[in-house]
Amino acid sequence: MENYRFLSNLILLIVLNSQVLAEGKAAGEGHSGPWWMQQTALTKDGKLATSLQDRPWWSRALGLQVGESFIIEDSNLPGSAMLVRRESFKNRSNETVEAIVWIIDDDEDGSLSTGGDSDSDCYLADYAGDGILDRVVDYIDDDADGDPDEMDIRYFVDGFLRNAWFGIDLDDDGSMWSLAGYEYGGPSYFESDPYGDNIFYMNKIDPNQGIWIPISECPFSFHDTDGDGYSEVVVRVSAVPLEYDRDKYPDYANYQGSSAWREEQERMGVVNVRYSFDIDNLSSLKSPLHYDFGFNLVGGIPYEFEGMEHFNLKRRPPQVTRFIPHERIREVSDSFPARETGFSWHEHYDDTISIGYGPTKDQDLRWEGVFWIWERRFMENTGAPNQKWNVRREWTQQPTGRRELYYSGIDRRIHLKGAKEGWMEVGHFGGQGVIGEVRMLDSNDNGFFDRWEVYLGDEPTPARVSTVQDEKVRLLQFDLQALSDFYTKEVLPEAMDSNRSLMNAMARVHKFSAPEGLKKALKEGSDTVRRYVQDVIRELHYQSLRRELVGFAHEVLRNSEFNDLFSQRQNPPNTETAWRVIRLLQDLDVAYGNGDFDVAIVHLEKLAEADLLSEHYHEAH
Repeated sequence: MENYRFLSNLILLIVLNSQVLAEGKAAGEGHSGPWWMQQTALTKDGKLATSLQDRPWWSRALGLQVGESFIIEDSNLPGSAMLVRRESFKNRSNETVEAIVWIIDDDEDGSLSTGGDSDSDCYLADYAGDGILDRVVDYIDDDADGDPDEMDIRYFVDGFLRNAWFGIDLDDDGSMWSLAGYEYGGPSYFESDPYGDNIFYMNKIDPNQGIWIPISECPFSFHDTDGDGYSEVVVRVSAVPLEYDRDKYPDYANYQGSSAWREEQERMGVVNVRYSFDIDNLSSLKSPLHYDFGFNLVGGIPYEFEGMEHFNLKRRPPQVTRFIPHERIREVSDSFPARETGFSWHEHYDDTISIGYGPTKDQDLRWEGVFWIWERRFMENTGAPNQKWNVRREWTQQPTGRRELYYSGIDRRIHLKGAKEGWMEVGHFGGQGVIGEVRMLDSNDNGFFDRWEVYLGDEPTPARVSTVQDEKVRLLQFDLQALSDFYTKEVLPEAMDSNRSLMNAMARVHKFSAPEGLKKALKEGSDTVRRYVQDVIRELHYQSLRRELVGFAHEVLRNSEFNDLFSQRQNPPNTETAWRVIRLLQDLDVAYGNGDFDVAIVHLEKLAEADLLSEHYHEAH
């Protein structure tokens, strides 16, 4: 009986403690924690409970020269370990800054002898040495294995905590944030850890309650689906007030995290989800951050999700942060109710912009994935910078809670089901300038593209318009592995083989030499980008062939003596052969526009017959 009572009481104690821990500590409650937590205790509105100027060591800190430091010895804190030094460094804006930095050795492992470490030490930086706290970088080693598992970068304005970047090292590679001057640094997050399984997010302090709320990029979540240490899926959620001024703050998520508290922030929501994928499975050490396509989802739902409250006993208050957990975010993204959807597919590179700091053009990619652009259809909170050229864009305003794709046998591409329109600006790769543009339209509102317009150069009118009756649709299962298998094993090989066969057939009718830059590009990069180059060369070849043959036929029709039948019959080309060329070109246009390349080849073979074209034409072309 005694043992039973003991176990019952023990279980009750564990439950009660779990409830207490689950609540965590809000700002203003750090005074009740261990000594190192008490040292950095905040008021509820986010200010140091004891200011830097009121510390007994502050006057000594003011006298330090750059590179000098001292150990704080406090008889009231036996075993405590703290250090103060003056530093000079470059901040993220590449400005030289002097700062007084206070370092607290939370785990008392002697790290201050080497200036501090990055497992359980906390760094507080006063940039101007004016006694007003600017930044706090806190490393949290949850499992005591000597490397950090979580990391806080806290931003203070006029001494008050405003917001923080949080990182969790899910793949335990010891890497999270890169720093410059005790804040998120480097040219971009490339120097941090967008690789493997990882998550980071921003929270903002609610000064009225002393708690964290989700805001801005909350979270950015990276997913390594094949276990190679490199992510194949990336999700970015925009946490924004549900009632915000879209005209005044169209990119609220990127700019309002560090602003002063606003009443509208009491009711936060998810208003944008960017969801990107590596479909050809090339994301690796050789080709990191290789994403092929992505959704840009705009909507508005309350930021309320199961498991979003993340408590860490070792975190300085507030101890509970809020974000959609890594294991749930793809499920949330799959079913997010979007009122409009943008779909982007990275077809090739863009020589007009450097977006990824990659050492080579094939690595000049965004770590955020493939996402929307501030052009034509403005979608809030989509972010920048982004690639303009050689990225296919598709858009729909049809509300949906599903991510649906289909394959079109017309252009042999994967498209967004329900997209009403799309475009792709072609050029600025392989040493080329503007090549043209492809536009797509769903003219009958059945959810599939049935009209393609091809523009060349800067011409405002299309060089080719193809409208089809049968879109040759194959609905696709929204599963990354299934999509990858279909794309790499069926779509790409078939498209490239069909292109080669058609271009060979066109060459027998009309010789065409692609620009040298395109010929070179045809041999470089992944199958996806080489197929795109093929498509471009094929279209240029087709346009050149058509232009020449139509010109030939037109000249014959206009210069023939219509009443001299005997002369026409004895001296081809004549109006009959010219008209047969035109009719075959019309049939060729239909087959080509329908994606029926086998039928198009038959028409090309007929065009190649000697009796249709003059010897002079064949000699010249």
